[in-house]
Formats: sequence, structure tokens, C-alpha cells
Amino acid sequence: MQLDGGDGSAEIAFGAFRLVPHERALYRDDAPVRLSGRAFDVLLALVERAGAVVGKDELIARVWPHTVVEEGNLRVHVGALRKALGSDQTYVENVVGRGYCFVAPLRSMHRAAPAPTSLPLPRPSLLGRDDLLAQLAQQLPAQRLLTLVGPGGMGKTVVALALAARLAPAFDGALHRVDLAGVTSTERLGAALAQALDGTAEVPLPALLARLRERRALLLLDGCEHLVDAVAGLAERLLREAPRLHILATSREPLRAASEWVHRLAPLELPPAEGPVAPAALARYSAVQLFVERVGADGAPFTLDGHNAAAVADICRRLDGIPLALELAAGRAAFFGVHELALRLSDCFAVLTRGRRTALPRHQTLRATLDWSYDLLGPEEQAVLCRLAVFDGAFTLDAAAAVAHGPGVAPQEVAERVANLAAKSLVGIETDGAAVRYRLLHTTRSYALARLRAGGEEEVIAARLHAPARITPMASCRTSS
Repeated sequence: MQLDGGDGSAEIAFGAFRLVPHERALYRDDAPVRLSGRAFDVLLALVERAGAVVGKDELIARVWPHTVVEEGNLRVHVGALRKALGSDQTYVENVVGRGYCFVAPLRSMHRAAPAPTSLPLPRPSLLGRDDLLAQLAQQLPAQRLLTLVGPGGMGKTVVALALAARLAPAFDGALHRVDLAGVTSTERLGAALAQALDGTAEVPLPALLARLRERRALLLLDGCEHLVDAVAGLAERLLREAPRLHILATSREPLRAASEWVHRLAPLELPPAEGPVAPAALARYSAVQLFVERVGADGAPFTLDGHNAAAVADICRRLDGIPLALELAAGRAAFFGVHELALRLSDCFAVLTRGRRTALPRHQTLRATLDWSYDLLGPEEQAVLCRLAVFDGAFTLDAAAAVAHGPGVAPQEVAERVANLAAKSLVGIETDGAAVRYRLLHTTRSYALARLRAGGEEEVIAARLHAPARITPMASCRTSS
């Protein structure tokens, strides 16, 4: 069955389910069904050939293009699909020795095509983010300002675009993105908004607001951290004067605007540090899935197996499950091989240097990504961040105050600096019951430690720990024990 009528409006019904390919969504009685991206791809492939047996090799090639995977991975996602569809009716049959067949009758449905959008919408499904996208797709229509917050390279823009793609029907396709990466001053904010909404930078803000009052729309303010104060003011005015407008923002720190809901984007799921992990089990972690997929997409066939599983797990952990870092590493795996790459990540900033040619300059290398965040800090915050790098694990605020004070920052002022760094996604917060501890990502610590060393403070700050042996001897992306 043809699933796309050319305008992206085709929908397929079977049983109590409605499949919407252009949204990459499945509904049961109009309630979203949680389904991983791979399981969704399996469903699409089977529905397209409903009534026919689709061979296992054909399904694997469709669901994992450019990547060599074991048949066990296919069985896992077919099982997840069957579980999501429930047991009240058989939809997918296993034809022993041949493959799988979708056996339920299908009904075609058509809805009006959505209005044009100014957003470059990707596939609205992402490795390791499907559950999150489903959660946010329910939250955003009820919250008029939602900000996705996280460190550089965490995939905030990609998640925001995927979320917008899922929500396009709810906003009748009225989706607009203001890319703030090239906006270097607050005076250019209005022109950037006008360009996104009207195609020209000359329309004054009152005229834009008058248009927005008349329609329901979703506005993506993408990359707010360097203009955060001005963007917060703009967002409040837009929401106040355009009551049908919803705003989705991405930033390395919250806007702290009225009515803002913040979601901190977590890293992709990582395999545990303790003990070896079997390849089949390792393949269930989203960080590993992304790395393996991107290695395969780089032109070199790659199979996750017992020989390379430990090295792949080590790479993913060293890079904190950060999507950008994993993609940069995957681009170097074909040249070094995964075992040599894992060794070379002791100097990750020298290795992770070949981003997409079309990426923003700050996403071309891992160092450039951290430079961008570091340069947005004030001098006192920069100093505290670098001093915190002597901790090779979690630390308390009391420990931070004892270690990270110095010229311009008294011990009693360190806690506020740490709070600011946490808000800006440079310090992580861990809560265990009543205890709260803080930690730098491995990549952030490596960067800050190199800065500390370059500033000549390393020995003095390390001595405050009373345990110099705990300090990593060089700036590395080594996994903490």
C-alpha cells in the first residue's frame, strides 16, 4: 500500500489504530502509542507490503540502512511492536524461516495537507528520543512557552525540529523558526523575527504582532543563550499580545521568562560502567545505537560484535552520550578503527575535529562547542569552572567552596557561581534522597582542566584537595571510576 499520497496527508487505519506516516506517529483511539523509531520503521515496512511476507534481510536493510546488525536486533523491535499493538488481535505474524507478514486489513484515510512552514522539518523521530518527543508533544500544547535546555552538542535543535514536525497538524502547519545563531546583537532580534514570519526583515514588530493575534502558530526561538535577556523580554511580549501563539525555545540556560516550562535535555542512554556487556544488550542503549549508525553511514560497513563491543561502550561513556560528540567520533572511526579511537580519546579535542561542512562553526569541533559556552561566561564563572575540574567525580558545595575560591571569588560566593554554571548546563546536579551533589561531564572537565593548566593554577587548586593523586594527569575524556 502507498503510504504517502504526495502531499504528506495519507493515513492508514487498522483495528483501533491510526498510522500517520508523515508524523511518524501511531494512535490508538486517538491516543498516541509509544513506539521506538526502529519499531516504527518495522511497522511502516510491513504495512507497505501488507499481506505479503517481508524477508528478515529486507527488513534489516530497510530499518538499519548502511549498518550491519544481527538478526536478534530485528527480533527485539518486532517484539516491541507486537507489545505496543496489544494481544487482542494479531497484526504481525512470524513466517518461520522467511520473515514477517502484516495480516490485518487496512483502511485508507486522507486529511488536508498542512499549510507551508518556514521550518526545515526532519523526520519526527530520533534515536533515543521517541519517548521524550511523545512526552513533549503532549506538554507543549498546554504550555505556551517551553524551553529545551542542555549543553552544547546535546541535540536541542534537532529535538525541537522533530517536536515541531510532530505538532505540525495541531498548528495547521503554521510553524516558524528564528535561527538566532547569526544574530549578534539585541537590536537585530526584531529583524530576525520578521524574516522568519514574513520573509523580510523590514516588517515592524507591531505589524507582526497584529498578524500573530489572528492565528494559532508555533514559533521556535533557536539558540537563545547569547541573547537570553533580550529573548526573554521578546517572548513575554509575544505571548502577552498574541494569545494563540506558542513558543518553543532552545538554549544552554533557561530564559527565566514568565510562564516558562523548562526541560533539561539528558544525554543519550549509556551502557553501565561495570563489567563487560554482550553486543546484543549493548545495542539497546541509544548512545551505542547512534554511534554504530553513524559509523555505518560514513561508508565503512560496521558490525557491533564481541571483538569491538568493549571499545564502543568505552567511547560512548567517555563522550557522555552527547550526540554531537558521538557523531564526530563516528566520523573518525573509519580512519582509526574503534580500538585506536578509544585510545586516542585521551586527547579528545585533538581527535574530534571533523564536523559536517554545513554545521555552525561552533559545531564543527568538540573544542569549538565548549569554547562557545565558555566565552559566554563572566570572568568569575570561568575561573570557578576551571577550578572545579580538579574534582574527578561528584562534589558537594562545601567541597567546591574549599577548592574553587580565588581572586575575585570569595569562598562564600562559590555556591552562587556553581548555581550559575548549573543553570548554563556546565555543571550537572545529582540528587540521591536528601543529598545533592554536583559533577562536570567528562568532556567539560577535560576542557576546563586544560584551561586551568594553561592559566597556571592547577598545582595550587589541586593541593586544596589534599589528594593530588586524584587529579587526572592530562586533560582527557577518561571515564571516572
